Amino acid sequence: MTHSRIVRSLALPVLLLSAACGDSEDSIPVRTCEVTLTYAPQQSLQGTVSVTGEWNGFAAASLPMADRGDGVFTARLEGLEPRDYGYRFVVGKQELMDPQNPYSRWVRTEEYSRLTVPDCRQPVLELRRFVATPEGTLDVDVAYVDGTDEVGPDTDKVTLSLDGEVRQGAFDAKTGRLRLQVEGLPQGKHHVKVVAMDASGRAAQPLYLPFWVEPQKFRWESGLMYFAFTDRFLNARSENDGAVADVDPIANYQGGDFAGITQKIEDGYFDALGVRTLWISPVDQNPEGRFIGTGGKYYAGYHGYWPSQPRTTQHRFGSIEELRALTAAAHAKGIRVIADLVLNHVHQEHPYWVNHRNDDWFNTSASCVCGTQDCDWEEKRLTCKFTDYLPDFNWRSSNMVDRFIDDTLWWLEAADFDGFRMDAVKHMDQVAGRTLRGRLRDITAMTGTEFYLVGETFVGADGRSQIARYISPRELDGQFDFPLYWPVREAFADGQGLERVDQAVRENEVFYAPGTINSPFIGNHDVARFISQAAKQLDGEGGDPWSSSRPSATVTDAAAFEKAKFAFTFVLTQPGVPLVYYGDEVGLPGAGDPDNRRLMRFGSTLTPLEAELLTVVQKLGQARLAHPALQTGARHTLRIERDLYVFQRSLPDGQGAIIAINRSDVERPLVVEPLGSLAASSATYADVFSGRTLQLAGTETTMVIPPRSVAVYVPAAE
Repeated sequence: MTHSRIVRSLALPVLLLSAACGDSEDSIPVRTCEVTLTYAPQQSLQGTVSVTGEWNGFAAASLPMADRGDGVFTARLEGLEPRDYGYRFVVGKQELMDPQNPYSRWVRTEEYSRLTVPDCRQPVLELRRFVATPEGTLDVDVAYVDGTDEVGPDTDKVTLSLDGEVRQGAFDAKTGRLRLQVEGLPQGKHHVKVVAMDASGRAAQPLYLPFWVEPQKFRWESGLMYFAFTDRFLNARSENDGAVADVDPIANYQGGDFAGITQKIEDGYFDALGVRTLWISPVDQNPEGRFIGTGGKYYAGYHGYWPSQPRTTQHRFGSIEELRALTAAAHAKGIRVIADLVLNHVHQEHPYWVNHRNDDWFNTSASCVCGTQDCDWEEKRLTCKFTDYLPDFNWRSSNMVDRFIDDTLWWLEAADFDGFRMDAVKHMDQVAGRTLRGRLRDITAMTGTEFYLVGETFVGADGRSQIARYISPRELDGQFDFPLYWPVREAFADGQGLERVDQAVRENEVFYAPGTINSPFIGNHDVARFISQAAKQLDGEGGDPWSSSRPSATVTDAAAFEKAKFAFTFVLTQPGVPLVYYGDEVGLPGAGDPDNRRLMRFGSTLTPLEAELLTVVQKLGQARLAHPALQTGARHTLRIERDLYVFQRSLPDGQGAIIAINRSDVERPLVVEPLGSLAASSATYADVFSGRTLQLAGTETTMVIPPRSVAVYVPAAE
């Protein structure tokens, strides 16, 4: 008898479940459901290894684990009823979480690794082979594995589909295999979906297998990320408009929708900017009424951060079909789409609050309003609620975790998303990000398709340690770089010395682990606009979004746009995935939230200064897209002064870029010493803005930087 192992599926178990095959490949395999826990220490151990678990109430006598002969310890568990169990390994006298298990379970006040023992009567789908090539060839082989009662499959309910089209004849009822081989798939994103049910009506966990056909491997750092704040970006369908009565327009719906974003995708607006990742507002339905917010003013849910219905789009943004049209349009251009994900709370109208307020899903008795007396934002960050009508989730509830992660994966498939921006990361237990990453990693392990998880942890310039705690292969890919953001605003908007920015960059380089993909930025939806700070429009009451002194409709200060040019040149050539907050690329003004969320303007509505800034950002985005050194190259500072900043990005193969910012009123002739592979290069580089050339000559490289200018030197076209 031959045997195969199911190591991962889209279900929660992270244990070894053996699936016993039939006597040959000509019969349907049957589950045996052997439950085995495995501990692989990183170094040789002296002493015993055992496992303690919830299955026997964490009895003092833990279950011994045996060395299988290669330094890996295993323990077989028998007779467990199907349910979740918490467990830890006991190494000597120390209890350890399972380092290979991304899933956890809280038992009272303690966190344990999570073991899910399934109902072995339920059939499973086992992926045997999945190959997708850049040329458009697809080869898929999936085995239907029968449950232990061997009732067999319901052949009418076992299907394999490609891009939503069921492939007839893919299922062989005799062997239980589903196979598909296709050639000539077009470039873009595709997906295979496999579903199955046995003859007694038990459904297997479906397999969702998204994949890309594209000439080369995608890198998140390859282009810019753009936040298209949905309601304020472009109104393409007036029939789904609808402001809430008695709410000021700056805190009300203004008509932006999925169709508007789709229109700009198809018009090439994001291509011109070099955007490869598009971030959109939360897509869930929000409440219809008005609610008191910051400053005691009434707000509508135009922003999307008050989810009131699960698995339902905000009807003012559009239908699920229109959302899917948005992602399809983006994917046709190779652009990834990530959605803003609200996991910390729901609105009080949400059925999860209505139906589970007395369960363990919410921090009810322990919750207070963040920032009020005896409710510090940091000290109570895991239990406080943002306001009274936004009940706060308890991420130590396994049932709540399962439901919300299932909802998130529903959106991943239904809308065809490529990742998520996780809101308010520091206000949730880490089980949130780790569980989501675990489920996404299951898909990646099967298909190679990668998903971007970027977090929002609002911190100050000294907040690196708070950001970093959530970044790892088991959780977030990166976070929005607030510790760099504050020096960027101080230096470029306020005119302080550039040394502080360089110091922040250097601190990042020694602080974050290799592989971190953070996102630098000059503005976002929670702070006043860069251009208004640069134009000194925020002094006095100018920073108050509700004041009559808030910034005017346009900025006419040419010096402020010059500051934005300097700032964008720095940020868009940094490592990571640089963010452009909608409107910053044209100098859209605004005080604090919600005045920083004005309706976007395009084309002929732009002033000459705004159009000129847009051209600068487009050239920077195109340069990044065209030159791998600007995407993933090592960064080194070549010269730093109060008003002068020269740095390089370089790859080991000798390709690179040299970026220069001169804020002074005088021309600066310099001799710089390129580092690494550029030190030995004699290539000619050209500035993407002026076309001026730079001849690399190692320690004798001479460059002249005109006054009040920027330059991005890249290898000159031959």
